[in-house]
Amino acid sequence: MRPIARRERPNNTRRLAAWPVTAAVVLLAACGAESTSDATIAPLLTTVPATASPTVAPTVAPPPATTTPAGLPTTAVPPATPAPTPAPSTAPSTSMAPTTAPSTTVAVLSSLTLRPDGLGTARFGADPEQVISYVAAILGRPTEDSDWVDETTAFPECPGDEIRVVRWDDLRLVFSDESPARSGRRHLMSYVIGPTDALPAAPAGLVTSERLGVGNTVGELRFTHPDVVLWVDEVRGPSFLLDDGINGTIEADATDFADDRRITMVMAGPRCDA
Repeated sequence: MRPIARRERPNNTRRLAAWPVTAAVVLLAACGAESTSDATIAPLLTTVPATASPTVAPTVAPPPATTTPAGLPTTAVPPATPAPTPAPSTAPSTSMAPTTAPSTTVAVLSSLTLRPDGLGTARFGADPEQVISYVAAILGRPTEDSDWVDETTAFPECPGDEIRVVRWDDLRLVFSDESPARSGRRHLMSYVIGPTDALPAAPAGLVTSERLGVGNTVGELRFTHPDVVLWVDEVRGPSFLLDDGINGTIEADATDFADDRRITMVMAGPRCDA
């Protein structure tokens, strides 16, 4: 028998494997040919997946720096300082000045004038409680009150059957039930203002309508009252008496009544060592 010749199967596998390579070469050749013929085609772009960008707060650009033109001196801006306090103006102000409460001295000068017939608006013969309330409204509460006592044992030199002495420091109001101003009823009889030890007197500012009071000099007394009577009392020492009835004492050693000697006590009403 003749040997049968073996027919080999075509190697399609090699052809299939070579096909991609051949196709790739053809594509590359074609791209090379197109790139050389048309240079305006843009290169291929790589697509990148989009990602959410973070939110960025808008920024404010700083103000542009101020430049000084050439030729002008550069002036540094000083740091901010508190505004200076304005100096008081010398021009007269049209605003009203704040009202201040009057002092005790002013109230005394305007209300408690030493009169020959009383103290301020309180006249000799006035009701004791009304007088005390009137003075207390100006000077405050009394510093001492003897209350009503038997005159014959406490103050034998004073008229009446009973007496009361109310004090505001060196001011003494004397009340009685008998005086030239009134009889048989309690009332204001007299007043005395003067220190028991040394000058000045308190409350300060008690003066007559001629501005005389404790601390004024004999010279001032003579000037305002040329007819003043000066004498040395056996009990009180150097004393004075005005023509309207106001009287008082002068420094104890002022027996010469020199002009520089000072008044130590002023009183009106019946003389009574209360």
